Amino acid sequence: MAYRFSKKDFENAEFVIKQELIDPLTRETLFTKGLYWILSGSENHKKQTEIYNNLISKFNTPESILANKQEVHDIVKKARFPNRKEKFISGFSEFYIESDLSERILKDAYNGRQRGFELREELVKEAPGLGYKCGSGLLESCGYDYLVPVDIWVLRFLEDCGYEIKMPDYKTVGGITKKEYLKYEETISDMAKKYKVSPVVLQAAIWLEGSGGGVYYQTTFNDF
Repeated sequence: MAYRFSKKDFENAEFVIKQELIDPLTRETLFTKGLYWILSGSENHKKQTEIYNNLISKFNTPESILANKQEVHDIVKKARFPNRKEKFISGFSEFYIESDLSERILKDAYNGRQRGFELREELVKEAPGLGYKCGSGLLESCGYDYLVPVDIWVLRFLEDCGYEIKMPDYKTVGGITKKEYLKYEETISDMAKKYKVSPVVLQAAIWLEGSGGGVYYQTTFNDF
């Protein structure tokens, strides 16, 4: 069995995606969105947003983050796994000052977004706190609609659809492997073609429905 989405579900998903887009897209706003995605890990979305807004209202540049570590600590300590996230935020800030990757992301984002997979690999390798899910999310926020943030809702959705999924146990073994991630992303991308929407729209619809934003209608996938 798989789940059937209504036209309204996809409209809601498109609205959410538009709300997450970085506008205007600059080196400065790309940095703060990176903080947003670092804070997203294993976090309730409402709480994540509150901590993020509090953080960037005071410190919205890598230099200000690094110059005010105690105050950043006092804000981030309210998050889940605060020590790890604080470390990632500090490391990401140092990376952002030293690296030219942000400039290359901006250049590609304004010129057709052709290098998304390549740029994501660089983010995963170089940017502290940005694995495949968060790296995909950051680039999705730049308008890359083919990079899928494979989160717990996507994994549960695929499992409910009958796929053999290795559910992560974040307390003991961490998240899914790169091979698993890319496999699940490809599956969602293939499904999205049948639904005639972009991969990120399908992912957003799954997130909205799975997190309580609506009701799934079970049907065979080919009936859509």
